[in-house]
Amino acid sequence: MIGLALEGGGVRGSYQAGVYMAMYEAGIKFDGVCGTSIGALNGAVIASGHGEDLPKIWRSLSMGQVFGFSEEFTKLVNEKIVNLDFFKLTIANIIKILGNKGIELKGLKEVLDNYLNIDDLLKSEIDFGICTVRFKDLQPLYLFKEDMNKEKIKDYILASSFLPFFKREKLIDNNYYLDGGFYDLGPVNMLLNKGYQKVYLVKVHGIGISRPYDSSKVVVIESKRNLGKVMDLDPKRIDENVKMGYYDAIRVLKNYDGEKFVFKRHSEKYYRKLNRKVNEKTYKRVKDFFKSDSYKDTTIRAMEYIMEHESINYYKIYNFRKILRFVKKKEVKKHFIYDYVRKLKTYY
Repeated sequence: MIGLALEGGGVRGSYQAGVYMAMYEAGIKFDGVCGTSIGALNGAVIASGHGEDLPKIWRSLSMGQVFGFSEEFTKLVNEKIVNLDFFKLTIANIIKILGNKGIELKGLKEVLDNYLNIDDLLKSEIDFGICTVRFKDLQPLYLFKEDMNKEKIKDYILASSFLPFFKREKLIDNNYYLDGGFYDLGPVNMLLNKGYQKVYLVKVHGIGISRPYDSSKVVVIESKRNLGKVMDLDPKRIDENVKMGYYDAIRVLKNYDGEKFVFKRHSEKYYRKLNRKVNEKTYKRVKDFFKSDSYKDTTIRAMEYIMEHESINYYKIYNFRKILRFVKKKEVKKHFIYDYVRKLKTYY
């Protein structure tokens, strides 16, 4: 059986939408999905059979509205406009949140109502589970859909997502709950303990505790780039995260090279030959700078360093020699990383 575990992390969960699309296009079918916090919401959509809708769902959301902020305030935040109106609206929002004793769940409930089909989730043969923490005794709870009151599945997902800055609200069995990340940010073990032979874990580096697991059965997909804030309101951030997740997943699924960019795979021998005209002193300086441990790692990190500084598009699968030729044609800059890359040979 193949499973999918999704970490919690607020708006960073948009990254998981891109990851799932790459998996969907690769024909990977999951027997079970477990998630914490936003990972529980994404997981519910996937387990209901509508995971391919996740990018569209995320891109349609106004995160300001989800968190209960006005359209005017959200616009000022996203456009980084700090003026008198911004300060007035900030104070008004603080007063509102303090008066309500937290951010109301209305926006999150609307997302669940609009995008999660409970009937499809219950009929689906895909396992679905969440992690949450019962507040009164700080008891962690791992629950699969068969353990849940079928009339309150949305409340279970809210319980898994309940951060301290939300307005306190009794859920499920008249109890208060805390975000499952306070106990298990990415509930891989729910699936492993149920006999799953392979689990993909999608990390978004939210706030919480990561539990140890059997790494021999787990494939991790995560970003080496910034996914933004947990409560980022900018739709551009969501779009960027979706694309980032898609390409990071392709790298893992197809065993390509790279960390921030995606390169077609080559051996250590290939990269060693590209370095054959680089003197030992130059190579060692670059190797030490990146704290790398091989020709392959050093060469790729140096190339990614330059590609980032030259604002080269992340969202493409690169042939290393072709991008090397392109980079060598760029304006000469006085920097030892640039000097090193220019010494690499563009033929094998």
